[in-house]
Amino acid sequence: MKIGFTLKPKNGNILDFEDQIKELEGIGASSAEIPLYELDVISGKKIIQDELNLLHRIIRNSNLDFSIHGSMSVNLLDEEYLDDHIEVLKKEIEVCSALNINILVTHFGHTSLEISKNHQKYNDLINIQKQEYFKLAEIAKEHNVKLCIENIFPYTDMHFTALPSEVSKNINEINHPNARTTIDFSHAYINCNLRNMNFISELETMIPYTEHLHVHDSFGKFKTMDTYIFPEDITYGQGDIHLPLGWGDIPFEKIFSSLKIKKDIFFNFELTHRYKKYYSQNIKKAKKLISLIK
Repeated sequence: MKIGFTLKPKNGNILDFEDQIKELEGIGASSAEIPLYELDVISGKKIIQDELNLLHRIIRNSNLDFSIHGSMSVNLLDEEYLDDHIEVLKKEIEVCSALNINILVTHFGHTSLEISKNHQKYNDLINIQKQEYFKLAEIAKEHNVKLCIENIFPYTDMHFTALPSEVSKNINEINHPNARTTIDFSHAYINCNLRNMNFISELETMIPYTEHLHVHDSFGKFKTMDTYIFPEDITYGQGDIHLPLGWGDIPFEKIFSSLKIKKDIFFNFELTHRYKKYYSQNIKKAKKLISLIK
């Protein structure tokens, strides 16, 4: 399994990746996720060739395997800006192809809580999303790229998004080899607790389609209390707080010992540099979890 971390540029500076990649190689990581959403490689839905060339120069001599996380704002359940989201995804596929990277992480759509209660409207939007994902998967196939569609959670109490089981149902219905999934364990934990669903059972539905993992700990607690600054969410243990393994209470040992996760996929830690001092420790914990897979 390709164990690695999401790269973190300061102010979108691709040059920051140079030292970060060397550091990851030095601690025994085997992969890295490029956060395209933090870079200027795409501007106004056009690829900036100078930025793309710079990114290519920095990663081309590395021994790491790379994946790319596309724009977090891409939302194929968003009627008003659907064409914009599709165009951005197409450009992100082109970027992956140009860099010879075959995994593009993108988010499953979200909508308002009000729309989700109108079953006909919600199902219409879901069907449009499935149709567009299929078309995009066809384009991705031509570029040797897989769309790894990530389960998310409702960002506010006015939002709604699918549980892991609905994500997997949609991927099954899209039925395309280039439309796969990314499991985000914390997102699933929060959404399952919010909807009173069984966490392990929900994850199990996504396993057959999963090519990429987003790993970070939390307490599965939807944020309800206002805090002054983000670190106070960590203090109170609420929200999607991206903690090192063992700092929250996600039952990772139970997950990896009971679910048949493929061993040839990306195991990507989404940790900020505030936890850089724990990167090596988390690689060791990752290897221990992988050894539990039956």
